[in-house]
Amino acid sequence: MTAFLNPLDSAFLLLETPGTAMNIGAVIELGEGPPSDADPASLFAIFRDNIAQRLHEIPVLTQRAVRAPLDLTWPILARDEHFDLDRHVVRVAVPSPGTPAQFDALVSEFFSRPLSPHRPLWQLIVVEGLATGRLSLVLKIHHSLADGVSGAETFANLFDISPEVRPPTPNTSTLDGPAATTSLALAREAFARIRENPRRLLEAVVAWGGRLYEIFRATAAVAAAHTRHRREGGQPTIFEARSTSLNGTAGVDKVYQRAQVSLADVKRAAKHRGASVTDVVLTATGGALRRLLEERGESVERDLVAFVPINVRGDGATADLGNQISGMLASLHVDLVDAEERIRAISRDASVTVDEQRRRRAKIFQDVPRVLGPTVISFGGRLISLFDPFRLLPMANVMISSVPGPPVPLWLSGHPVVSASPVGPLFGPFALNVTALGFEKFLEFGLFADAEVVPEVRALRDYLVAEVEDLVAATPT
Repeated sequence: MTAFLNPLDSAFLLLETPGTAMNIGAVIELGEGPPSDADPASLFAIFRDNIAQRLHEIPVLTQRAVRAPLDLTWPILARDEHFDLDRHVVRVAVPSPGTPAQFDALVSEFFSRPLSPHRPLWQLIVVEGLATGRLSLVLKIHHSLADGVSGAETFANLFDISPEVRPPTPNTSTLDGPAATTSLALAREAFARIRENPRRLLEAVVAWGGRLYEIFRATAAVAAAHTRHRREGGQPTIFEARSTSLNGTAGVDKVYQRAQVSLADVKRAAKHRGASVTDVVLTATGGALRRLLEERGESVERDLVAFVPINVRGDGATADLGNQISGMLASLHVDLVDAEERIRAISRDASVTVDEQRRRRAKIFQDVPRVLGPTVISFGGRLISLFDPFRLLPMANVMISSVPGPPVPLWLSGHPVVSASPVGPLFGPFALNVTALGFEKFLEFGLFADAEVVPEVRALRDYLVAEVEDLVAATPT
């Protein structure tokens, strides 16, 4: 029997338009490893073979997404009968002298390109020619297959937790796959299910009505919260974000920058203030955006609103692929000049909103796509791309994520991973994504933005680092 993608995973696929490649990923730098005298071609062959031997451990790497005509049903993942690893693991090089700016430009171009819908939705490039002499890996995967938590946990299977290369697990998979592997076959099977058991249609309608009721109830709660927020303050609602030059539907061309700060210093700064690492990330990002808007001559007297994804998995479920996320809207308090005041305000907000979001609103992320259905979602994505409503009516001004990295050091074919910078998605109202990932000694930042809406990403990166360093410098040792 065919297994369909769940509605939230499907939404990330159906909402994609030519300008909004909904990919997430990582930029990984490797240290030296054996053999020390290997040429780049030999090293690439070693990496490729290592990945080839472990493909069966992550079945999604050899499955492609199949959509029905007019998106009448949810998409499925079906085994790619013509899977070719060489289309997914590719060797590239930056031109001499291989500066960080050249590398970031290559990464920006790589993430600007959408993945082919006719093949499994991931790609990895091995980058040579860097001035450091190191090799780098750049991985992107479609957001319909994984969120930040599941992606980091699952794709860690391609790596080792020691310099010794572990043997792959036995391949016990069978050749059986979904019955439908083409668009027309998918539509035929969906209608056949209803013919075989018409009661399914009634059950679906009843379930649809229940979810619609929950959405209306949630909408009423948001409206009430909006009224309460205007009167008393607190967590912002979807009506709070003001339109700024940061907003607009992202186009094809993107820019990417990354940065590192000491994770131990950030934890120390957070602990001293009774805050979390995420609070520090929000505070520093708010300060950096304040500087950027001031440079643009825009008012910062009104606040900015961030959309912050929240992992809602239960304990032990971090490796489950797919999207299990909720999200909250957070005030960045950019109207507060002093960073100490800002982090106190952000920490105070978080203490009363994160648990509420996990407990009460996680389900809405699944219910909305279920109620709308695949055809409406797909059509809505095209309308959003055409009319760009978020430039004037943004839900939030920026997306900010803070993702825990792997708890242990990683190696690939005996080469240590010395850096892992995240790449978050751009979709809907977001032309700027700031994602932080804790990895070993560093808190790694990845800034991903539309090239026209936020061309000053390098300056924004420097402001972000400066804001973190200021908080650390003001922390007693």
